[in-house]
Amino acid sequence: MQETIYKKLAEKFDMFVTGAPKKGGDFSPAFLKYLGMLFTPEEAQLAAFLSVAPLRMTAEEVAQRAGRPAGEVEQMLSHLVEKGAVLGFGGQYMLPIIPILVNHYPFRDTHDEDTLKAGNLYEEYYIKDGFYKFYESSAAGTPYRRAVPVDQSIAAGQQVLSHEEIDAFLDQANMGVYALAPCPCRNRKEKLGTRECNDKFPVASCVFVGMFGLLMIGRGDAKQVSREEVKKYLDEMRELGLVMMTDNAKEMKDGVICLCCGCCCSITRGLTRWDNPKAFARSNFVARVNDDCAACGTCVDRCMFNALSLGDGDNKVQIDEDRCMGCGVCTVTCPTEALRLERLEREPIFEDSPEMYSTVSAENEAAGQKRPLA
Repeated sequence: MQETIYKKLAEKFDMFVTGAPKKGGDFSPAFLKYLGMLFTPEEAQLAAFLSVAPLRMTAEEVAQRAGRPAGEVEQMLSHLVEKGAVLGFGGQYMLPIIPILVNHYPFRDTHDEDTLKAGNLYEEYYIKDGFYKFYESSAAGTPYRRAVPVDQSIAAGQQVLSHEEIDAFLDQANMGVYALAPCPCRNRKEKLGTRECNDKFPVASCVFVGMFGLLMIGRGDAKQVSREEVKKYLDEMRELGLVMMTDNAKEMKDGVICLCCGCCCSITRGLTRWDNPKAFARSNFVARVNDDCAACGTCVDRCMFNALSLGDGDNKVQIDEDRCMGCGVCTVTCPTEALRLERLEREPIFEDSPEMYSTVSAENEAAGQKRPLA
């Protein structure tokens, strides 16, 4: 009986653009167990009357569908909002989007038995059951995320478009809102005791902008910061060697700027550890090297995509342009400034985030990966 209740709820999460985690044509048992951590059976039964973004409902509408007293439903929904299992906006409610749902515990930076249990279930449904393929890109191979080049690393004379500069994304943020929340990927691995990059990177934060920023601040999962603080923070993290990503779009007014490593990140691991060549889109730049290269190997150590190599007898670094993601991390600490990014058009990009999500949603729905929004 309980499994049926959680499957009903999973059907609603399956309306999100990625669909819900599955295994063998049905919902992943590990994902259903995870829902059981966030919702009691009674809460799950009620939450199944909600839908996902952008559809919202009042408590009265939910009560009418559920055939329950409005006051009782309002109380239950308020409790679900308080514990982060449901989103509430001005008296309207909806289920959280999949990225917030699956990262509930690491965003909250908890460290208890439930955090470890949730982390182990994530490893099951996300990695073993293969949900990462649809979290990273659509069933047709359209990436949700895109590498943003380090602007200081672009060679002089190269055309730089507005969406290729992080300043443009910061300027676009709705209401000028910026917030920092713990990176769920490194935080999860940290709590599980399996993080490989402890000696290279801090857990650090994701940057939420616009409405996403307000949402995370309202949930108590992020702290608001100024534009100047965000820019300084991003520069520091890229200096350390983290790869920056945004939505695969020219305009992102509401969204997340990720700072990714190659061993923990739910996106980059599609390339570095798993079998998803379309885990994220490359920038339309590629690293090139001139004869000033000191053959020191610093850039080789910084590239998480194995695009750079230095063999015996090489007097300068060798670059595999097919593997280069155009992030520019390799160029930041080059002692002779021999490495620079040069334009190489190779990836299409959507005009804005709504266009991108509409496209991947349609592709996933056509492939049977998700249910229609209702």
